[in-house]
Amino acid sequence: MLRTLSGTLTAVLAVAAMATASPAEAQTYPDRPIKILLPFSPGGNPDTVARILAQELTKRMGQTVVVDNRAGANGIIATEAVANAPADGYTLLYTTGSHVINPLLYKKLPYDTAKDFVPVSLVGVTRGQVLVANPRLAAKDVQELVALARPAQSNITYGSAGVGNTMHMVAEYFNSKAGTHLVHIPYKGAAPAMNAVIAGEVQVAFLNPVSAIEQVKQGKLKALAVTGSSRIPQLPDVPTVKEAGVSGFEVDGGWQGFLAPANTPPDVVAKLNKTLDDILKSPEMTQRFASMGLDVVGGPPKDMASHLDKETSVYTQIAAAANIQKE
Repeated sequence: MLRTLSGTLTAVLAVAAMATASPAEAQTYPDRPIKILLPFSPGGNPDTVARILAQELTKRMGQTVVVDNRAGANGIIATEAVANAPADGYTLLYTTGSHVINPLLYKKLPYDTAKDFVPVSLVGVTRGQVLVANPRLAAKDVQELVALARPAQSNITYGSAGVGNTMHMVAEYFNSKAGTHLVHIPYKGAAPAMNAVIAGEVQVAFLNPVSAIEQVKQGKLKALAVTGSSRIPQLPDVPTVKEAGVSGFEVDGGWQGFLAPANTPPDVVAKLNKTLDDILKSPEMTQRFASMGLDVVGGPPKDMASHLDKETSVYTQIAAAANIQKE
């Protein structure tokens, strides 16, 4: 009995110590390097943005902040690693829409998307993806693409960053709305998928504007449409998919943001959030990201939590419309 009480008291004291240590941790945090895990390969738009932010965080927090690319399994590998990391603010996840999509695709995940993470900062959103094609594809607009891809045995292929990635989900939603049979070819990240379209390995892809704009301007890709409710300023002559004749199709852009393991001390989360907010509010950074097609958001963690709830609802509807079944 005494041993049981002693064990219980020790546990209570340990919890109390953790609770009282939190403010102190925040005051000294960070006192060693911070690692940002990225569920995608180098070269894609989230990688570019994450590395810019890592450089700025390094300057402002006095410790090195590094980006660790762990691509594969539609982001599950990196996300699981963060879920299992110590909840101390030294391991963060920089992720995108696949985070809320994976629970719609897989019956079992090695983590709980809702319970195993806390939001830190919603970095930005895009106004829609860009439907791009290899310049040699015999389709100069959406209607010509639809005509090529409508036969059941269509050999028109599209690349994505993996099964369940937003690129995949949006393309399947396009198939359901346009009555096409675009064939899915998954890659390990958005950058390899984009390069596959440029090389002609696949014919089309739905790319984030951050990735698409420069390639379109250089003539390496041609833009057929944007998926959002309005055209994007960087490609003013490119119509929306709805304007191009696909009724009922509209998907606004994806998001990028930071998550931390659940139970990360609130003061540490607040310090990270405040530092990121200061970075994002700087005119230089806002303009830099805008030129890449990313609209800065920032704000408190609760705003990111609300956004994730909204995204979950949107992609639940898309998965149902595209008849995507859980594996």
